[in-house]
Amino acid sequence: MKKNRRIAPVLRWPAALCGLTLACAAHAQEFSLLGGALRADQPGEGSYSWGFTYLQALDEYNAISYSWLNEGHLQDNHRDGLALQYWRRASFFDRRLSLAAGVGIYNFFDTIAHDDGKPYVDGHGWAPIVSITATWYTDARFFYQLRVNQVLATQSYKTTSVLFGVGYELDAPNGHGALSGATRQSVSSGDQITALAGWTEVNSLSSPGAMAESVEYRHGFGAYFDGTLSWIDEGHTPLNTRDGVAAQAWLRRSFFDDKLTLGVGAGPYFAVDTHRSPDGQDTGGRVSILLTMSAAYSLTKHWIARASWNRVMTTYDKDSDIYLGGIGYRF
Repeated sequence: MKKNRRIAPVLRWPAALCGLTLACAAHAQEFSLLGGALRADQPGEGSYSWGFTYLQALDEYNAISYSWLNEGHLQDNHRDGLALQYWRRASFFDRRLSLAAGVGIYNFFDTIAHDDGKPYVDGHGWAPIVSITATWYTDARFFYQLRVNQVLATQSYKTTSVLFGVGYELDAPNGHGALSGATRQSVSSGDQITALAGWTEVNSLSSPGAMAESVEYRHGFGAYFDGTLSWIDEGHTPLNTRDGVAAQAWLRRSFFDDKLTLGVGAGPYFAVDTHRSPDGQDTGGRVSILLTMSAAYSLTKHWIARASWNRVMTTYDKDSDIYLGGIGYRF
């Protein structure tokens, strides 16, 4: 499947920011993690698939969700991305069983084998996604879910995936069944300084990596909005060496008496990148988009533990994932 499918420039990322609005609604939330199998229409290959979803109820019958979907490793293609979906739900058996159908947009990132002087390209694109789910709620806050996803891409390959997994109701349910009621308001993040370390992987077909580190300053603008300034060093991989500064806007939500905080941020990332080029080596400043999903846990009144997954979206085939964890201080 060696096609030059450079579908969209990196600045076409607003769907990620739209997905952030899920965190600021005052209704109940669910988180689920699923895995299973996938089938692609071209050339009829199969692979694994996995993903996670943050779903927010609007009322008893309607919900919206933000998901990350990994579509496995097909021949010459490694594709994943984020999806924003609207759901219509119905409950049965005293609200223990929920059947739902969802429709939305999928912003994908595809590492593609190339045969025109490049070993690979990082393609970006958009596709409709439709899903159906069957969810069984237990007497506790855990639930089991079976999901079928169809990605109906027109400029890339179409896929069908069947996933099964478990989920957790992040707010305490009133009885059993799907959450639908309002919940308590979050508390502001305040001001935080966090030091993090971890691993970088360049989104090529071989995914070479290196040690990474970062320092982040975070300021809370009210209950649901944060802003961050970060310095990131992605280390020295076999394909490139990159470090720079990022500014991100965040929407976030806290749970469990403000012990746990989940958030998604996006913004510009200016970095100096040294990488291979047809002339040997290229060094220069580049502006990319940095999309981050982060979770923080309050250890004490002032100390927090934070884990973040960063996706760098470039226009020059050097997309990367940066996995970071560290300790922060709130003041």
